[in-house]
Amino acid sequence: MQFSPAQSSQLAKFLQGRLTGDFNVDPYHASLYSTDASIYQIQPAGVVWPDGVDDVVVALEAARQCGLPLIARGAGTSLSGQSIGPGVILDFSRFMRRIVSIDVEARTARVQPGVVLDQLNAALAPHGLQFGPDVATSNRATLGGMIGNNSAGSRSIREGKTVDQTQSLDVVLADGSRAALGPLDPAAWRAMELSPTLCGHAHRAARAIAERERDEIVARYPRILRRVSGYNLDELVAECRETTPRAVAAMAARRREFERFGAAENLARLIVGAEGTLATVVEAELHLSPLPRARGVVVLHYDSLAHAVDATGAALACDPSAVELFDGLILRLAEQSLEYRNYLDFVVGRPESLLLVEFSGERPEDVAEQARLLASRVHGQSGLLHTLEALEPDVYRHVWACRKAALPLLQGVPGARKPVAFVEDPAVDPGRLPQFVERFREIMRRHGTDGAFYGHASVGCLHVRPMLDLSQQTDIDHLAGISREVCALAQEFGGAMSGEHGDGLARSYLNERLFGPRVYLAFRELKSAFDPDGLLNPGKIVEGPSPTNDLRLGAGYRRLPIATTLDFSRHGSLAQAAELCNGAGVCRKLQTGTMCPSFMATGLEEHSTRGRANALRLALSGAAPPEALSSRRLFDTYALCLECKGCKAECPSNVDVAKLKMEFLSHYYETQRAPLGVRLLARAGRLNRLGSALAPLSNALARAPLAAWLAERLLGVDRRRPLPTFSPESFQRWFARRTRRGPADRGPIVLFDDCLTSYCEPAVNAAAVVALEAAGWEVHLAGLSCCGRTLASKGFLREAQRLAADNIRRLLPWVEAGAAIVVCEPSCLSMLVDEYPELVPGDDSRRVAARATLLETQLVRGGASLPLRPLPKTALLHGHCHQKALFGLGDTQAALTTIAGLEVRVVDSGCCGMAGSFGYEHYDLSMQIGERALFPAVRSAGEAVIVAPGFSCRHQIAHGTGRIALHPAQLIAQQIESTGQ
Repeated sequence: MQFSPAQSSQLAKFLQGRLTGDFNVDPYHASLYSTDASIYQIQPAGVVWPDGVDDVVVALEAARQCGLPLIARGAGTSLSGQSIGPGVILDFSRFMRRIVSIDVEARTARVQPGVVLDQLNAALAPHGLQFGPDVATSNRATLGGMIGNNSAGSRSIREGKTVDQTQSLDVVLADGSRAALGPLDPAAWRAMELSPTLCGHAHRAARAIAERERDEIVARYPRILRRVSGYNLDELVAECRETTPRAVAAMAARRREFERFGAAENLARLIVGAEGTLATVVEAELHLSPLPRARGVVVLHYDSLAHAVDATGAALACDPSAVELFDGLILRLAEQSLEYRNYLDFVVGRPESLLLVEFSGERPEDVAEQARLLASRVHGQSGLLHTLEALEPDVYRHVWACRKAALPLLQGVPGARKPVAFVEDPAVDPGRLPQFVERFREIMRRHGTDGAFYGHASVGCLHVRPMLDLSQQTDIDHLAGISREVCALAQEFGGAMSGEHGDGLARSYLNERLFGPRVYLAFRELKSAFDPDGLLNPGKIVEGPSPTNDLRLGAGYRRLPIATTLDFSRHGSLAQAAELCNGAGVCRKLQTGTMCPSFMATGLEEHSTRGRANALRLALSGAAPPEALSSRRLFDTYALCLECKGCKAECPSNVDVAKLKMEFLSHYYETQRAPLGVRLLARAGRLNRLGSALAPLSNALARAPLAAWLAERLLGVDRRRPLPTFSPESFQRWFARRTRRGPADRGPIVLFDDCLTSYCEPAVNAAAVVALEAAGWEVHLAGLSCCGRTLASKGFLREAQRLAADNIRRLLPWVEAGAAIVVCEPSCLSMLVDEYPELVPGDDSRRVAARATLLETQLVRGGASLPLRPLPKTALLHGHCHQKALFGLGDTQAALTTIAGLEVRVVDSGCCGMAGSFGYEHYDLSMQIGERALFPAVRSAGEAVIVAPGFSCRHQIAHGTGRIALHPAQLIAQQIESTGQ
């Protein structure tokens, strides 16, 4: 189905003034919702962000009036294409994310559909409760999305699927009426059937269909825990409820409900897993389960995937809470990955497969006993190489976290063929898993490919992603062939085509084959009863398209040839670097880490890493008009990127939006003249040198009554943001007149005298000299004008390239002499290490990058022994974004803890919000980002010393909280005995 521009215009007119929330029908913005985490792409007519049930009703009526479908969406993490379509996208994740109530005694919670799973579980944890289904996307997956998909997770053997934990749902039906769906006893159900409403009709139809097709439903639905294909008609058939395996916690909740209502039936459980095709959920009442007091994991190392799969039965006999499988491909990829190597650093030797068996209980002793039982059962088993017990809480958490590394590692596979999600989660009886895995692998081999196996062995649901290049027709044909053959295999084994990720665009076309013509006809009848006009998310579950339709890439996919200044050869091209984004939506997390600061503040898809990568990909693939690459609209999308590099480390596919932004700006300013303020801020090094040379006059002028107004009018610098103070004595002048202290018996070292601290905070570099000389190094200055960071960040890449080439030439003699290049400012170090090799590719830039290091790293790893006075205090350490992304905070923390008595507490504060010139140009958003975590942490730090390695971070902290933050070098130098400082 396609929509016309007239329909979008009509949609805007209908919605204008009727919503409490927001909407957008601009084709550019709507295109950011054309994809999710699947392989598909469909342009929607517009997006609505509802802020309440009334907005949902308005959006539904707007879609009806305009002849458009309505597609409900959460975080857009669907792997099967459930959350995209050619109509109105209803995005609940922005406004409707309130936890309505928590009833601790009844163990229930009421939530709006935009509530994120981690958000709910964080609110439940103080009560010792949890919402059991624990999807890997828990930090961004919304409860509405989990309900639509019938999500499960690693612990489904205990906690079941979302349907097992859903008590009732408030929904908006296809005619705009509202309904409360929940458990009904037979009398109440009959009364509901008499209602003349659409809700009454749905109850009548559902009951009639279930009774008429009872025998077929019993015969065709697989008797396994993990089946999310099709509609949940088995929920209305007593024989299915009694014979389908149920999770322990889910059974307990179900029994409580049955005791209250008798043989209760619940239409809400028909809505769960319906992928938004039957009704739109606006509020949910969920069952909660106790949070285990103790957890531990046993890691079984095997010499083959077959032996690991064979061991699943022995593991299940020990009553685990989860059994997870990894194959050798993932382990080999981990060895090569700088980002994810530490996730699997507990692996002993070189096994070909791992089985992670988790146990949960009330006491650590209970968990330890279960672990011992497992070890005794598998002892002497064929192929077992090693058994590792991780029972201590910190060790357990580290080992268990490795589950989330599987997909990122697979996405990093080099080459054109990538792991493709389309048959990635079939489920069979765990006892038949060994034979199923072997047969699945045979199918892939027949099609000339292979794939990794990982996932939930405990319930017979494995994730398998065949390696394909979907820009090639031959591999598209393989996709269709593999899909059909895996479906036949799942049927043969009495399993489900989808045990976790649903039908969507990828597998709905198989439902008639899987369930048979009579049950499939019942599906269509049920859909018609709830949604007679086919308004709600059509093409999902029933009437599904071919799995090769609407591919994001596809055989006709093209990439515009763009000459770049930065080197993108590692990915193939600028377009392919943007294509690294697979839509998983990790950038949409709101609570932890750094990525993505602007999204954390605004909640808008456009400001996420995914949104920005998508926007550039669409422009480079021709999906957007040719002028899009130099359009103001794309510029606005990238304007609020802080270039924090959080995505480079935290994105599963390592999408580097900071790099994409630099290259985009370089092309943009080839056709658009850069404003005066941008040109001046790009050359901040020159401004700082001049300001220092003219100080204190320059400081007085900067604080003159009209200075802030002029800076805002002429330069785009917000008048509320104080400018840096220039030092009358630059660091270079101080260095020239200083008196060296102590012998220089450890050889020469080069200090990178950056253009930020040297002229505005010379005490930082001076402290570095004190520390380095006290440790015995002979300090020399690099004497460079600037690293080029501000030029590159503003898109002046050619100028930055020339500067980088000259700096490399001047640094090489020191490198050849074996001297380390020590840097105090993390953004300058990241320029040397991350940008120089891509601005000036070759051995010289790589050699300079290899010798460049942070001051703290030089002190820690260089074996410095400093005479430090004790300091019995707490230090609150806020890390610079580039440092966290590229180097980590470990060395900074280690350097500070050499001060006896100092307790270093690292705050998970994300980005400070300043990010160089960003905080001057986008003041309100900058302060909003700071208020998310950093400012509250600093304000509540009491007498703690505030430490921040970044120049911008220190200034943001001072402005936002009034607290002065020290560079680590300053704190260390202050504690050096007899420095005279």
